[in-house]
Amino acid sequence: MKSNVLRDAAKTGERVVERFTASKEAVSDAWDDTRQFATRTRRTVRDLLGDAKYNIKRFPFRSVALAFSAGAVIGILISRTGRD
Repeated sequence: MKSNVLRDAAKTGERVVERFTASKEAVSDAWDDTRQFATRTRRTVRDLLGDAKYNIKRFPFRSVALAFSAGAVIGILISRTGRD
């Protein structure tokens, strides 16, 4: 009886260690994926902002017209949703 309890306790301890190690690896992998995603997102945003700045300098009147149009459309949509 006593040997069965000790054997079961040893098996349980091994399982706990294995699952702890697996959890630790999963968290580490998730952290690495999150860092890579953040780095890629930061680069993409930086590239998009650079492209936007370039296009604004290259086509200033078109940029102003586009911003005005977008603001007008958003204003119209907001004012219509407030009505009953």
